[in-house]
Amino acid sequence: MDNTKIAWTDATWNPLRGCSRVSEGCRNCYAERMAARFSKEIQAQGSEGKFMKPLPYHGLATMTKDGPRWTGEVRFIEKMLDAPLHWKKPRRIFVNSTSDLFHKEVSNEWLDRIFAVMALAPRHTFQILTKRAERMLDYFQTDPYQRILAASNEFDGKRDRPAREHVISDPNVVPWKHVYLGVSVENQAAADERIPLLLQTPAAVRWISAEPLLGPLDLSQFLPGGWGCSGSGSIVSLDWVVVGGESGPGARPFDLAWARSIRDQCKASGTACFVKQIGAWPVYIGAIPGARFRLEDRAGGDMAEWLEDLRVREYPASA
Repeated sequence: MDNTKIAWTDATWNPLRGCSRVSEGCRNCYAERMAARFSKEIQAQGSEGKFMKPLPYHGLATMTKDGPRWTGEVRFIEKMLDAPLHWKKPRRIFVNSTSDLFHKEVSNEWLDRIFAVMALAPRHTFQILTKRAERMLDYFQTDPYQRILAASNEFDGKRDRPAREHVISDPNVVPWKHVYLGVSVENQAAADERIPLLLQTPAAVRWISAEPLLGPLDLSQFLPGGWGCSGSGSIVSLDWVVVGGESGPGARPFDLAWARSIRDQCKASGTACFVKQIGAWPVYIGAIPGARFRLEDRAGGDMAEWLEDLRVREYPASA
């Protein structure tokens, strides 16, 4: 989609549909709710009469007595694959905003084709997030570069396709500077599990999205100067940290102290920090437990409603 309300990106690109829950951060997934809404069949009128037409997420999610649930099926959406090649204006593009690029049902062949599109569009910045950091690391350990190069051949003749030299096959310089690899973390346990795997993954920019953040987060070992920032014989660390509270039905509390702590950790280490939103249930420091303050913006994304010290929206320097 060539527009989005997600504050840290300009557009979303979803060549895949479908997912499954992996941790507590998935409990109130907006994509799962949306998929369940559009998972039915509807009656449509055709040249030969009425027929049942499946909606875009048919078979990928369902509504249960406990709420929406993914079925675990993931589908490749062929018609969406080359969309970024037709966007002339440079954009920040969130890859797979309604799925997980490194889900176990996503084949390496699908990944090769998706990364080939990214390689062919260096005018854009591609922002990738996954909760499956181990699969992401495994994929890059398969030396996919020649496969990605081969996959790019299918786009010969496509509009706005750049010269062949933009497709880099040398493993010493791939991934490309315009591809950011990141992991979503909702609490300290998720951070301690996923970030070390991210730091072992070759990337020009490594980042995390701490949203929905469900508790305090100590990132000191993963930021520049941290004792945990080493891998592949070189010093690596996080380049960018996005933080935000939960929104939507069932949103859980978001203590502003958690956001302040992350902001301070980033500032001390020289790491870019982006406070995306304070969620539907923001709690003041020292407030009565469970107390919230009311916002006009139901997702807590309007910075004018925030305390001034949290109005921080930085991007990482070019790699």
